[in-house]
Amino acid sequence: MKDNSVQTPLVAGTFYPGTPTELRNTVSSLLNTARDITIDIKQLFGLILPHAGYMASGPVAATGYKFLRQFKYPNVVVLAPSHREYFVGASIFPGAAWETPLGRIPIPEELSAELSEGAKFIRKSHEGHRGGENGLEVHLPFLQVIYPDGFNLIPVAVGYSPIEVIHELAGRLAALRNNHEFIVIASSDLSHYHPYQAAVRLDTSFVKLLDAYDLKTLEAGYHKESLEACGFGPILALLNYARLAGAAQCHSVDYRNSGDTCGMRAEVVGYVTAVVYE
Repeated sequence: MKDNSVQTPLVAGTFYPGTPTELRNTVSSLLNTARDITIDIKQLFGLILPHAGYMASGPVAATGYKFLRQFKYPNVVVLAPSHREYFVGASIFPGAAWETPLGRIPIPEELSAELSEGAKFIRKSHEGHRGGENGLEVHLPFLQVIYPDGFNLIPVAVGYSPIEVIHELAGRLAALRNNHEFIVIASSDLSHYHPYQAAVRLDTSFVKLLDAYDLKTLEAGYHKESLEACGFGPILALLNYARLAGAAQCHSVDYRNSGDTCGMRAEVVGYVTAVVYE
């Protein structure tokens, strides 16, 4: 009988290596060859990071995780889109742990409860955490390698989310900050399956809005579906939360697409690493 309190790996062996040694070596290699970033930070709220297979988006994600390694957090909130299951609102995995080939990561009941109890759009559920979903899990081996002493995970899948869902999630994160120390990972790729130059144009426009912290234009593009990012909801939740928590700014530090990392440029997917901080 399956233990529903533990999330077993969903995409090990497909999006990332399925054996512990190969996985650890792959992540370590990506981190070792990643770009070095220097940012003067008063407080760090979160990062926007991609979630494709490690061959495609791993080098861009590693830029962010190499930077994050210097900041130690006991709790990590991962906000990821639900690609394969439709539901309204945000879903926190209701179990006690999430497993990857590198071991189990505990899920703290207290923090999950504080985010979800009494909320209109946030609940504890298996929705968005099954069926080969990659958006959240691909981040976990990176976190396990940069935080070898362990951390707690708050895994949140974001489904169909009108802007009021995003604002409730941001407000709950801001309230959670009063009693707990955590970092937020907003999981998202950018444009999908455009020719290389068209993708660069689309993604550059999106990244410029991130760097300008133009929430008004970003939220209008989210509502009109005129901007492309599969994790747009998680991105907006992080940006709104950070604005509630401090004088936040956003700085993109790595943009590439699958044409850069894999070499095929006819149809590419865009990836960005951006740091949200004060």
